[in-house]
Amino acid sequence: MDAERTVDTETIEQSFASAGWEIDGGFSEYLIIGYNGDALSILAHPEAEEPRGPVFELIDHESNLTYEVHEVPTPRQARKLLQEHGQLAEE
Repeated sequence: MDAERTVDTETIEQSFASAGWEIDGGFSEYLIIGYNGDALSILAHPEAEEPRGPVFELIDHESNLTYEVHEVPTPRQARKLLQEHGQLAEE
């Protein structure tokens, strides 16, 4: 793992925590996962950097909805975004 990826991972984890997400470190080699204990998650693929910055995937596990964003929302904002714009997750 190179130093740049480590910094990106740490920055993303700090962004998640600052927005109110708990960090699930169980998949840290592949994903950065934040959760709120209420069936919502936010995912980041550290290696999938885009020109506009990282893409974060919001997931509502109860409704099976997903939505991609470029900014880290709070769990409350994520729920609203998923309700308004979420699409059924692909199987």
